Amino acid sequence: MRIVVLVVLLCLAGCAKDLTGTEPTAREVGLAEPKITYLGVGGWLLHWKGEALLFAPSFSNPAFPPVFVSADQQRIDQYMPHVPDATVLLIGHAHYDHLLDVPLIMQKHAPKAVAYGSATAGHILAGARPRPRFVDMEPKMVPVMCGGRACPQLNPDDKWERVGHIRFMAIESQHAPHIAGIDLLPGSYDGDLNSLPSYVRAWREGTTLAWLVDLLDDQGEPVYRIHYQDSASNPPYGFPPILQDGKGVDAAIICAASTDQVAQYPDALLKVLKPRLLLIGHWEDFFGNDPHTPQLIRLQGQQQVELVDRLRKAYPNTVMPYPLTEVALPSPE
Repeated sequence: MRIVVLVVLLCLAGCAKDLTGTEPTAREVGLAEPKITYLGVGGWLLHWKGEALLFAPSFSNPAFPPVFVSADQQRIDQYMPHVPDATVLLIGHAHYDHLLDVPLIMQKHAPKAVAYGSATAGHILAGARPRPRFVDMEPKMVPVMCGGRACPQLNPDDKWERVGHIRFMAIESQHAPHIAGIDLLPGSYDGDLNSLPSYVRAWREGTTLAWLVDLLDDQGEPVYRIHYQDSASNPPYGFPPILQDGKGVDAAIICAASTDQVAQYPDALLKVLKPRLLLIGHWEDFFGNDPHTPQLIRLQGQQQVELVDRLRKAYPNTVMPYPLTEVALPSPE
């Protein structure tokens, strides 16, 4: 009953908010590498040394209110770049707006990619036919809280997973409540599903992961370090471990949605990361949207305007890119 009431309230809230023209948006294409492409929602694409990495793309974006959902092959084919060089696909959490399109994308557009994520994400993807290639990263996840001499915060080198010139580390994170302090899609799975869910509530969140990604040179040394979060969180969730290599964070990717539902986000995280480039994702309304004419996510438009204004003052190199556009990575340090 509670979710029904919340859906009704959201419907009454009306449409998404138009862009004001003051946001630090960018809509460049055709940039030289190294660059990162914003695919919309929580999806991003990186190319590096003949390899590519995806953060779980989402294009189907069912119209509001989504009760039953399925992947839209036509929209996926229309908007998803063909990336035969993709070797890694990282999943932050298992809600439908991050995971729904992954099986079809891996089958048709990223045929060499392996997906990495939580146990719940793997149990859901097991219901796809053919079953996608998947690695459960929870056993190697860096926990936020730990004690004793074996604390991985102090010795995290064995937490890296390496594929070619890319390595990445899963970090325990948290999903912000959607509205009024309530997470509308909670829960997890402890066994494989026989088919992909159709009911939106069956796309259970599972453990939420942040990711630390290094783009490596031919000697295996990090050239770029990128921190990624696909949901707002309370500190210290998503904070990276202490690394001994002295390498700073070149780019931080944060989530604009639901920042009013948690404390000090992303300010506390950014004080730790100190990124040279700040990228804001998951800012656009994704219910039946046209990615070429995006609007601010409903109910949160004013908060997002205030968020990006505040961040731009603290981090001048802040970009909130339009979907399907590119941002140049800063020159290597």
